[in-house]
Amino acid sequence: MTPFRTILLVEDSPLTRRMIRQMLEQHGGFVVEEAIDGQDALKRLATTRVDVVLSDLHMMPMDGQGLRDSIRAQAELSHLPFIMMTGQHCPEAIRRTVDDQGSHYLAKPFSREQLFQTLERTMPRQAA
Repeated sequence: MTPFRTILLVEDSPLTRRMIRQMLEQHGGFVVEEAIDGQDALKRLATTRVDVVLSDLHMMPMDGQGLRDSIRAQAELSHLPFIMMTGQHCPEAIRRTVDDQGSHYLAKPFSREQLFQTLERTMPRQAA
């Protein structure tokens, strides 16, 4: 039996959150926690163990970059794989959204296949 992986989905659009949640739940093997912005995500991370953060870039009051930087600054969270979702497609914007500590980039709109390929590359293997 494959162990469940917990994903913290950080997205300010309720419609987009619902669509991504459905993709993950239909695939199976995932528990999805939700947050509506970076500040909400940090509160959830204080009480919930997750395996990966899947975050939108543009949110208020704390955007995805601020969230990622806050996570990287905390020793107990700095190891978390982080996937940044954004509609920006220029190389400079992409370069700014990733870091050398496990961040990845997912361009919106993305397909179910693209989502799971990115998750596969991002999340460390887990023993069955």
